[in-house]
Amino acid sequence: MNLRTRVTVVIATAAVAAVAAFPAQSGASPIDDKRRQAAELQRQIDANDHQIVTLSEQLNGARFHIQQAEAAIAEAQRRTDAAIARRKKIRDILGRRAAQIYMGAGSSTPLSQMDVSNINQLSTRSKYASAAADRDNGLIAELQRAQEELDARKADLERQRAASKAEEAAAISAKSKIESANQQKQALKSQVSGEIATLLQREQQARAAAQQRAAQAGPPRLTSTRRATIPQNMPNAPAPNGGAAAAVAFAKAQVGKGYRYATSGPDTFDCSGLTAAAWARGGVGLAHYSGAQYQETIRIGAGDLQPGDLVFYGPGGSQHVEIYIGGGMVVSASNPSSGVKLAGVRYGSASGYGRVRT
Repeated sequence: MNLRTRVTVVIATAAVAAVAAFPAQSGASPIDDKRRQAAELQRQIDANDHQIVTLSEQLNGARFHIQQAEAAIAEAQRRTDAAIARRKKIRDILGRRAAQIYMGAGSSTPLSQMDVSNINQLSTRSKYASAAADRDNGLIAELQRAQEELDARKADLERQRAASKAEEAAAISAKSKIESANQQKQALKSQVSGEIATLLQREQQARAAAQQRAAQAGPPRLTSTRRATIPQNMPNAPAPNGGAAAAVAFAKAQVGKGYRYATSGPDTFDCSGLTAAAWARGGVGLAHYSGAQYQETIRIGAGDLQPGDLVFYGPGGSQHVEIYIGGGMVVSASNPSSGVKLAGVRYGSASGYGRVRT
């Protein structure tokens, strides 16, 4: 987490303390004051949720880079092992050739006292170079190249190992920050719940008192108690292909499930975990990291969005990703408070739009 993010979390913590000590506004009723405090606490929770989502994708990014480093280490080790085997084979050949030269030159030659693994001795002493055949000289040069390759691969292996450790430390640090931010959010949420419970209790008491007064005054007038409901209808826009259709159908089916960082189902998701799981149903494998998904998809314009396309936020898509389902709507694993939900595309805030290669 960069300095700006850390400062934001600290500011959020300070704001909580300020809210807890919020003085009542002049002329405001106790209920209005509590509502104002509850609204401010909710604003802080929303800001904290945003930080958790950002940190979650930092953790996913670190894990993604660790996997890349480990794959490179495995390849470097394979090449190192091959170079070692090659060097041993060449040394064996040179050893046999040196023995042949020794047998042919007689026991007076000092070749038997020379370390054949020392390439400089073998290649620079003219008395032995003149006795060596062209084939021997070729083997000597090949051994030198093998040794250089071995050294280069070992150095590469160490660099990859160091990079892997650095990424691992970054992942642990990001995870710690996520957990700390999440604990802060829970504390804020508990405080909000307490305020809401107090408000509800007071409202119920006031309602009961009003009903009692109305009953004493005479029969009440008939009023409608039916509440208006706003249906949450999902868009049913046609997808451009079968893979996108399967991805969109899966994403829609997850609405209402919970958010949890570094998960991709079946019961909880983070943002890139949801899009990766959705497109796995569509037959395409995506990395569990929004920044990598940004690189894996084709850049398109906002006006070109089709069901199944991805909407990214943050530099290089590194902070958040959602799946477009048509009608200006997305399915998003947004944050721990909201879980997986339907939402509108935030066109002014999105950093890019991507089409999955099928």
